Amino acid sequence: MSILEVRNLKKIYHLEDGGVNLALNDVSFHLDEGEILGIIGRSGSGKTTLMRILRGVLPFDEGRIILDDIECGPSSDPETIQALKEATAIHLQRSFAFWAETAAENVMRRVHALKTHDETNLPPEKTEEYDKVRDRAMKILETVGLRHKADQAAHTLSGGEKQRLLLARQIAIEPKILLLDEPLTMASPETKRVAIDTIKKIHDEQGISILIVSHMPRLHESLAHRLLWMDEGEIIKEGDVKTITSEFMRSIEPVAPLSPLKERVPIFKLDNVTKRYFHYTLSKIFEIQNINLTIYKGEILGIIGPSGVGKTVLMRILSGIELPNEGSVLFYTKDGGVADLTSLGFASAMIRQKIGILHQEFGLTHHATVEEMIKGRRKFKEMTEEDMRRIAEKLDIRESLLDFVLRLADMPAASRKGMLDELEIDEEELLDIYAEIPQVQLDKKEVMETFRLLGLPKDILKRRSYELSGGEKIRVALAVELASKPELLILDEPFGDLDPLTSRKVSNLLKEINAKLGTSLCVVSHDRELLADTTHRIILIKDGVIKREFSPEELVNL
Repeated sequence: MSILEVRNLKKIYHLEDGGVNLALNDVSFHLDEGEILGIIGRSGSGKTTLMRILRGVLPFDEGRIILDDIECGPSSDPETIQALKEATAIHLQRSFAFWAETAAENVMRRVHALKTHDETNLPPEKTEEYDKVRDRAMKILETVGLRHKADQAAHTLSGGEKQRLLLARQIAIEPKILLLDEPLTMASPETKRVAIDTIKKIHDEQGISILIVSHMPRLHESLAHRLLWMDEGEIIKEGDVKTITSEFMRSIEPVAPLSPLKERVPIFKLDNVTKRYFHYTLSKIFEIQNINLTIYKGEILGIIGPSGVGKTVLMRILSGIELPNEGSVLFYTKDGGVADLTSLGFASAMIRQKIGILHQEFGLTHHATVEEMIKGRRKFKEMTEEDMRRIAEKLDIRESLLDFVLRLADMPAASRKGMLDELEIDEEELLDIYAEIPQVQLDKKEVMETFRLLGLPKDILKRRSYELSGGEKIRVALAVELASKPELLILDEPFGDLDPLTSRKVSNLLKEINAKLGTSLCVVSHDRELLADTTHRIILIKDGVIKREFSPEELVNL
């Protein structure tokens, strides 16, 4: 018996430049009660658009959605749309909207909202109701393997842990249908296995119907009872899971060669770096310790390790966004000098302009055009020391404080907000400072050369982030960083949102950028096979320390 029927669904995006994008065209399928139905397709095929429509957060142009006794069309009233929202829960790719609280409190708010329809309040502590809500939240955290992280601030969790916390929050509302949009994009192999077992456990224990979108064939092979293949907004095949995944993978392009590293000339070095994080009770919850790491000019370095072991923290320290408690972050200048990024000031700010970083939680400004995003990023990278002195004098702030504020601009929005909340700083104060930075002009011919390398069309400069597909967003985010011509480009899970076919293209692209521009790269990924194809060497981080170094050949044979 079907719990969900989708009939002749059509979605058209009207672009601000006057063009149109037919995102979904005559999409029809059904989901049986208790079934796990998979959807596979390349980045930009319409999968996320479909999920957002089923969730009730995106209008559509034609068709019907019938979920149990709820029927929705393009002109359905708000009450019907609200009923659809209450019957579903969705886990969106790279969506990290959390309260600035612990993991447990984030789930508790969701549990409590079942009764109050309001997440803004929790029951008073030391009451029976509070204890019941917390007990329920702790059971849910145990289901997703995060009970041991219950008292850790949500914004300090790793990308894979945040994915599981999002899943916990969705389970908490007890939906009729669970919509999972790329639920394992940034998870380690170990975490993927745990998450797959978790989804199976939720399905088996609660009998919940699940619609799961993923570009990962192995995920569908492990979970899905039936598979749909989407391409260019249409369902082109439906049926046996392994038959469809095998056909899907046939068009992957061959691995491009990696330019050899001719000499080992240092460009960056971490010297005995230690970073500790504490809970508000002052108990230590996380630490990376005594890290010694050199990155060489023209090298592509890969970093692997389980979720939550310090990879992202290490990348932020390397980029100068966060300061270590101990040790030095050294940059070797072209004239033979050495600068330490841990010393706040104009000199350090100038060095950081040579570093680009693409976070696993990257966010594109929702209403900005791609051209505006590139200009906004480049103005931070093209400031002169004279610009910095002028801003410091005009606003009467110290050199070290201005550098600190500029570092905050490089942080993901959620992490920046968490830090500002802790420091009791209003984000408007930052925006006043950023507004003083001079605007820049773009050499569009130069920018479009980068876009060509990334396989992005010419007209994309005028498009806004909400008009981009998931695959286009990651390539645009990469283009924004490359437009500033960094000497070191740090990529934290750049392949997470991409299907295997596009991931291979991006891997080959990174090698082309490395060969043509001489850019050094540091790439964090859980995809060991992809890293082995992309990098000169790989290091393993575990329990906050560097455990081992591999050649690509050694990693493949593990």
